[in-house]
Amino acid sequence: MIKILIRALPLLALLALSGYVLWDSYNIRTEKLTISIKGLPKNFDGFTIAHLSDLHGRKLYENGDAFNIITKANPDMVSITGDFVTSRIDEMNNFLPLLKRLSAQVPIYAVSGNHDHDVGWAQVRNKLEENGVSVLENEYVLLTRGNERISISGVNDPFSRNANLANALPEDDIVTILLAHSPTWFEAQPYDPRFLEETRLLEKVSLTLVGHTHGGQIKIPFIGPLTTASGRLFPKDYIEGLSWEGNGWLYISRGIGYVMIPFRFLSPPEIAIITLRSED
Repeated sequence: MIKILIRALPLLALLALSGYVLWDSYNIRTEKLTISIKGLPKNFDGFTIAHLSDLHGRKLYENGDAFNIITKANPDMVSITGDFVTSRIDEMNNFLPLLKRLSAQVPIYAVSGNHDHDVGWAQVRNKLEENGVSVLENEYVLLTRGNERISISGVNDPFSRNANLANALPEDDIVTILLAHSPTWFEAQPYDPRFLEETRLLEKVSLTLVGHTHGGQIKIPFIGPLTTASGRLFPKDYIEGLSWEGNGWLYISRGIGYVMIPFRFLSPPEIAIITLRSED
């Protein structure tokens, strides 16, 4: 009996690993954060954002985990930072009913990702707008409570060559939440003459929400991710989570979907619930 168990150990270990990979790939985690924002108007103290990214055509049911996580949090808005598809427009059918149902309850703001432009951004945008999603394309909207305002800004994916950060940001000196697809905006690009200008513009932003990296999607224990869709091997920064960059906060979502390999490991899908607080 003992010999049989010993021989079965490799198979049991493989089954256990497979089960963990499935759990890590499909079970959406809730990441809760409270972020203090300097100058945040008092009327917006407690303003809550449900942040999603990189759906990549994943099947999300109208009454499934994503819907339950978001509705339980009762957010003031939902942000989705690009890569709705991977290679086909019809992948959007897997989640559009969910977005339509959510948009009837809470405002949804979205920006483009690199895969959206590769597949056909105009079509992606049309389908989003038909289902109640407000798309921000190098532009901003002002949210008002009483006599106080904040800006929700959105910039096109930087890899599309259609991004215009200056147009996306308000001229007024007000608290600005920026939706972008990639943390590329913050990664040093010393040979790009636009980098210094973009860095100056980003100083006006209090919080930037991005995705693109998938948190590495697959991580090697004790080493980390192989890459983050950035082209860098074994990156050590701009992978996931919250960081202070220059004059404001940056939050990188691990996203919900996946590309190339249809699973995740040590980088589970997430929806971030972000509550803003006025900094004393």
